[in-house]
Amino acid sequence: MIPFKYYDIHTHNLSHSDESLSVLNVYRDFEIVNDKGLYSIGLHPWYLQNAKADFALLKANAGNKQVVAIGECGLDKVCETNWELQLFYFRQQIQLAKLISKPLIIHCVRAYEEVVDVLNEEKVDVPVVFHGYNKNNLLAQRLLDKGYYLSFGAALLRGNESIKEVVKKMPQDCFFAETDNSETSIIDIYQCLAEIRKTDADAIILQLQKNFKSVFGQ
Repeated sequence: MIPFKYYDIHTHNLSHSDESLSVLNVYRDFEIVNDKGLYSIGLHPWYLQNAKADFALLKANAGNKQVVAIGECGLDKVCETNWELQLFYFRQQIQLAKLISKPLIIHCVRAYEEVVDVLNEEKVDVPVVFHGYNKNNLLAQRLLDKGYYLSFGAALLRGNESIKEVVKKMPQDCFFAETDNSETSIIDIYQCLAEIRKTDADAIILQLQKNFKSVFGQ
């Protein structure tokens, strides 16, 4: 496959740009995945009202070649979903990702200790990407030391100094860019990454092409 210029590894708004490849996140109705485009599919902790049926459908579609990752899945202490239910389906999705050897896209809100504990307990052996990372460098280093990846989105453009510090110190082979549910252009996020890391945009483009191929196999 000829590399795209830009890679958006997590979005809810599919781009139609010829220059960018977007991984569309789907959290229900998993049968919509088809032979066009790339997807990440998973049970989001906010939406576990029909988890048993949804998980059965997730398993039925997870092996599709267009599905490049499981998630976003994880734990969220702010939402109203029962904690034990969150834990159960997070573990189920980790096991599924391991079974079919696909990366995990992690949603984590005020639960980093618990998420890391579960990943350790489940002996995760596939790539793990924490999406929308917007915390401090101390936590980032702990996650990186575990071999996990971080993905950065629209929060970069708000000028938060702690996130900038994380981006400055990131190993070049451990990060990604995403738009999530924002209207921000993936190009603007790339440009911001380049400015923070004090390099040119082409260097970021080439590095994230390599990172995408390494983790998602495309």
